[in-house]
Amino acid sequence: MVWPQVAIVQRDLADLRAAPSGDSELVDQAQYGENVRVLGESDRWRYVQGADHYFGWVTLDDLAVLTGYAERFVVAVLLADVRDAPHGDASVIARLPTGTSVPAIVASMEPADGTRQRVPYAHPEGWRETHLGPGWLTGYVAVSDLVDVRQLPHRYPTANDYLETAESFIGVPYLWGGTTALGLDCSGFVQQVYRLNGVALPRDADQQAMLGRMVEEARAGDLMFFGADSVTHVALATSATEFVHAPMKGGVVEHSRLGPDRKLRVIRRYLPDPAAT
Repeated sequence: MVWPQVAIVQRDLADLRAAPSGDSELVDQAQYGENVRVLGESDRWRYVQGADHYFGWVTLDDLAVLTGYAERFVVAVLLADVRDAPHGDASVIARLPTGTSVPAIVASMEPADGTRQRVPYAHPEGWRETHLGPGWLTGYVAVSDLVDVRQLPHRYPTANDYLETAESFIGVPYLWGGTTALGLDCSGFVQQVYRLNGVALPRDADQQAMLGRMVEEARAGDLMFFGADSVTHVALATSATEFVHAPMKGGVVEHSRLGPDRKLRVIRRYLPDPAAT
């Protein structure tokens, strides 16, 4: 899991270009005050993704890149147990998927002069207290299952990041509509792999196939899209001919390779090419 930097657009309209050049094709525009994820660089240009999921190159002069991070804990294991008391044999009342934010609890006190102050909340040692709705049920997550985002790598994601994240889901059962380690479908799988490394993708394979850019030969980290008449399946490439995917009902997330059983329709790339970074 990596945590790419966020930038705020500081111009009325910031042009997103297909390549790091003012003469390149205009692919999108971001407006003043919008947040974008910074995913790569080339000289004075930054490769970003905006709120509408489009990717493009923006001149650094149009951005204010944020470099500081507040305390924020996210789940760092595939599934974190939430228990009804702060000890390991307490009952499990929920399970939080990897990447889930665990909201901070801030206590307040009112001194004698009537001014209310916010003070750090005293969590039980080794645990983080959180509240789950409805009814704000109190639960406890082991600190060992969490990571403070300030401790995560703050850099551009790489193909290797995608592959390492994908490997952690190997063996997870297929579930139509699933997006967690309890069960995944093909598009839910690749969506989560990218999300955990700072890149947002739409939910369905045919929507994912509309973003990024088409390439002729896959390299690690690209997405391969399959289907007879339209896109019906997606996999994460590990090489030009091999991939990881959530195959079908009754299966699990697994390694596979190109063959006659699936028709490869298109390959899409979502990160800048190595020569541009």
